[in-house]
Amino acid sequence: MVSKALVCAFLICTVGARAASAQKGYEFEVYETKIAPRHGGVIELHTNFVAVSAPDHDASSAPLEHAFRSALEVSTGLTSWLEGSLYVVGYARSGRGLQYVGNRARLNALIPQTSTWPVRFGVSQEIGYARSGYAEDRWAYEVAPIVQFDAIGLSFIANPAFERSLDKGPHRVEFEPRAKVERAIFGDAHVALEYYGGIGPVLRAEPVFEQHHQLFATFETDIGERLEASFSAGRGLTRASDRGVIATKLEYHWGK
Repeated sequence: MVSKALVCAFLICTVGARAASAQKGYEFEVYETKIAPRHGGVIELHTNFVAVSAPDHDASSAPLEHAFRSALEVSTGLTSWLEGSLYVVGYARSGRGLQYVGNRARLNALIPQTSTWPVRFGVSQEIGYARSGYAEDRWAYEVAPIVQFDAIGLSFIANPAFERSLDKGPHRVEFEPRAKVERAIFGDAHVALEYYGGIGPVLRAEPVFEQHHQLFATFETDIGERLEASFSAGRGLTRASDRGVIATKLEYHWGK
């Protein structure tokens, strides 16, 4: 049973290896090695407000200064080690109203463990569509390994994500790492430091001032038995990064 699950997880990881970039900035989340249970799931609303955008914003795409970006996600457990998710993505700004941006579909697979080793592994695959003017690519694919290590009361999580366009033209594989360090502080409350990066093509990284590097300080807690909420404040570390972002997330757990 374990060997079959490992083979399936490997196939999920490698299928569609011609990857692409999804809608950047509409959802800030580091994927962990946990999935929704079978016959249950999670409804998530991700929202962020760009208080101060990057000085060198691309004039061909939607303006980000004082813009709201959001993603509504529904996830459900498909097996004990596989989760499926669907998203709808939106954008809003004064003078433009609420805009439909696109959709995404994602599979999260966990590598089954047979020991109490503190390191756990998984893999996330995501394919997305975005309307012209809201993302670099209209069709995109991402594969992100998930590595989680728990020790000394802390959780260390890394998603070294690789992305590539499915549109016509050059298909460069880009490296966009994400990481998180989390600690429980009291009850069901946690604090975390999250990192989101955009390095550029794997074989030819962008100059440092053109790379995207952001840090977020996050507080998250349970509200009752089925609802979770989090609040984050982010700071861009390079000229190409949005300087100030405020993000929130609400999660409703349904079913078992």
